[in-house]
Amino acid sequence: MSGETNKKEALPPDQTELRWPWWVTGDCCGLVCAFVTNILHFFAYYVQMKYVIGPWYGTLSYSAIGYSIVMLLAVISHNMCRFTNPGTVPLSFVAPTPLDVDTRRNYVCKRSHVIKPPTAHYCREARRVVVRMDHYCPWVNNVVGMFTQKYFLLFLLYTFLCCVFSGITLTSRAWSCSRQSRYYSRHNPKPSFCNPEPHDVILCVINFVEALLFVLFTGCMGADQFEAISKNTPYIDRLQGIKGRQRPICENLKDVFGGRFSLTWFLPLPPSREARASFNKMLYDTRAHLRKEAQKYQQEIDQAPTVQGEAVDHAGGSNGALRRRNGSG
Repeated sequence: MSGETNKKEALPPDQTELRWPWWVTGDCCGLVCAFVTNILHFFAYYVQMKYVIGPWYGTLSYSAIGYSIVMLLAVISHNMCRFTNPGTVPLSFVAPTPLDVDTRRNYVCKRSHVIKPPTAHYCREARRVVVRMDHYCPWVNNVVGMFTQKYFLLFLLYTFLCCVFSGITLTSRAWSCSRQSRYYSRHNPKPSFCNPEPHDVILCVINFVEALLFVLFTGCMGADQFEAISKNTPYIDRLQGIKGRQRPICENLKDVFGGRFSLTWFLPLPPSREARASFNKMLYDTRAHLRKEAQKYQQEIDQAPTVQGEAVDHAGGSNGALRRRNGSG
């Protein structure tokens, strides 16, 4: 049994639980919101193809094909963000002991007792420590972290484009049909898309309201994410007044999208080797730092009675002082 445990711990973190199926099931609101998000995308696609693009340009037109590709990328990005491990610290990375109070507060999660690298935070919905955690988003039912931020940004981008496209086509249809209505007569009847049925009108109005709401939502969220990336400071760190190391924005974008600028930035592909290597290095460096701090603190504990001698005992006992320093008393 111990051999299996050692073998598991010897594997890099990105080859253990990061490859397991991931799904946050502890948040009912997130489960509903993520499901509704997919439904809204397919609803908009149905309305556009059935009542707008299809009758107007045709389902095999360039407009229809382009919209289909963007909508598909939005749905794939959303579900990749939903079912990808955001970068959780493995439970096997338990913090060494003993550690002083300041070190434990900065580098150890008080709920799960695993190490907590810089920019890592505990998420109550996921019940795990997530590296480079920005926030938990119910619309994707997952944490926006190191391995999911790219998918989240792509989801926002392609959803924004779908909403803009839907708004333009719906507005153009209404404007075109109303403007040219005087040219139609009994011998020159209106085309089907300019003579809608009541249910056609209702569905198009719902689609327009949906596009208007979500173009504002995705636009605001995208701007907030861009600000966080430009300042190299996740949202939670900003709330806590922590500022990240200032770097050129292109370097920050490389960390999020992986590698130099290329077409792969716009595709919801699995995390790059560079991102996984950076994740592993962050964990190993933090654990190595804590082991050194634990050894150093243990030496202080062992040397304290010898250095302070009887004077400390008369002052109340060295053990009590050490317990107070370690936060246990």
